[in-house]
Amino acid sequence: MLRPLVRPGTGGAAGTSRTARGSHAATGTRHLAAKAASLVLVAILAGCGGSPATGAPGSSPASTAAAPSSSVSSVHATASPTVEAPASASAPQGVQPPALTPALAARLAATLRRVRSADHLPGIQVVVGYRGGWTWSAHAGMADLATGQPVTNDTLFDAGSITKTFVATLTLQLVDEGVLRLDDPVTRWVTGVPGVTGVTIRELLDHTSGIDDPFEHPPLLDALGAHPRTAWTPARVLRYVGPRHFAPGRGWYYSNANYLLLGEIVQAATGQSVASLLRQRFLVPLGLSHTFLQGEQPVSGQAAHGYDSAPTGRPVDLSDGSGYLPFTSLATALGTAGALVTTAGDLARWAQALYGGDVLPPATLSTMLDVGLTRGLHPRWPYGLGVQEITYRGQISWGHSGLLSGFHAAMRYFPATGLTIVVLMNDDTVNPDAVVATLLDALEAGAPGAARPPASPAAAPASPTALPAPPSARP
Repeated sequence: MLRPLVRPGTGGAAGTSRTARGSHAATGTRHLAAKAASLVLVAILAGCGGSPATGAPGSSPASTAAAPSSSVSSVHATASPTVEAPASASAPQGVQPPALTPALAARLAATLRRVRSADHLPGIQVVVGYRGGWTWSAHAGMADLATGQPVTNDTLFDAGSITKTFVATLTLQLVDEGVLRLDDPVTRWVTGVPGVTGVTIRELLDHTSGIDDPFEHPPLLDALGAHPRTAWTPARVLRYVGPRHFAPGRGWYYSNANYLLLGEIVQAATGQSVASLLRQRFLVPLGLSHTFLQGEQPVSGQAAHGYDSAPTGRPVDLSDGSGYLPFTSLATALGTAGALVTTAGDLARWAQALYGGDVLPPATLSTMLDVGLTRGLHPRWPYGLGVQEITYRGQISWGHSGLLSGFHAAMRYFPATGLTIVVLMNDDTVNPDAVVATLLDALEAGAPGAARPPASPAAAPASPTALPAPPSARP
C-alpha cells in the first residue's frame, strides 16, 4: 500500500513551507519501495483534492542524492520592463504597479534564497509580475542533483493540476462555439464508466459530479507503482473508478476522473486530441513555447527530475529515464487531469491572459470564476469551473495548484492589481502557496506606498492568514 502525502488540515500553514507527512511506508524491493513510497498520485491543487466528500444542507532505479546545501543557495534573477502578454494586456484600471527597484529585486531574491535554503529544495523556478507592467523571473538549485544540471528559466517542471485550467478553458470555448453544452449529460459522449449517469459537463468542471477519484485508492496506486515505465490510457485508469460518493450536484468532491472524462469528451466531440487543440488555441497564439501535454505530444527541452525526500529525509530521484515527468506510468495515467509540463514564465503569461480577459469572452470568464454554485457545498476553498479562489491577507486570487510525485506548483493571479505569482518546485514536500505568501509579503514590504488591492468583497468568505497545507491522495 502506498503512503500518502498530507491529508487536509494536517498542518503546513502559509508561514511554514514544509508539510507534515504520513508515516505509512511502502513495502517490496528497495527500488519499488522508493517509487511506491513516493507515488503521491495527486495532481491536484493545494487544498482541493483528497478531502472527504462534502454535501449540501532507459530505466534507472530510484536513487538517493545528497540534499541540497542549506548554507549557500544561489538565486539567478532577471527582470523585464514589460509583461510578455498579448498587446491588449493592461493593468487593472486605476492600479499602478510598484516600481521594480534594485532594492525590491534584492528583497525578492533574498526571500527566494531563504525559502530554498530552509526547505532544502532541490530546485525552484519563480515568476512575479504585473499585467501590463514588469516581470521578475528567478530560478535556483538543480534540475538533476546527480549530474549537477542547474535549473534555468527554461527548465520544464510538471505543473500537475494546473493542467485543469487549460482543459476547463478549452471546454468553455467549445461550449461557446456550440460544440458542447454545460448541461450535456456525460453519457452523450462517454459510457461504461461507473457513476457517470446523470452527471453533466458542468458538474465535471466544478467537481460536483460525485464521481470517485481512482487515484485515492490502493489498486490503482499499486499498479502504477509496480510498473513505473508502463504507459496508461484514460480508459484503463477509469476502470478503477469506484462507487459514486453522492448524487450529481449534491456535494463537492475533488476527483481527477472528472478531468480525464472531460478530455475524452473533448476528443469525442471534436475528433482532435486535447494536446493539438491546446496548441492551436492557446499555446501558439500566446507564445507558450515551453508547455506540453505529456502522452499526447512530444516534449522538447531540458526537464527537471522530480524528488521526494519524505522516506529518508534525503531527496529520492523519481525519474525512470523515459523523459516523462515524474515517470511514465503516472504521467500517462494523469493525462488531461494533470500531465502538463511547463515553465513559470509560460504559466505567468497564461494566468495574465486567461484571468485578464484575453482568452474567454467576459460572460464566459465570469461563468468560469463563479464560485457561488459550490460555496454552499463547502469545498476546501471556493471553486469555480477549473479555478480556485484563494484569499491571501485579504487579497483574492484566482488560479490553481498542482501536487504529484516529485513536483509541487502554484499559479496565482490577483485581479485587483494584476499581480501574478507562479512557483514551481521539483520536490513534493513543500507547500508552494507558503512560498507565494512569502513572496507577496516581500513584495509589499519592498514597495512602500504601493497601492494595495481593496479588501475582499463581502461575498467572498474570509480566509485565514495561515493557509492550510495541500491535501493529497489517500490510500
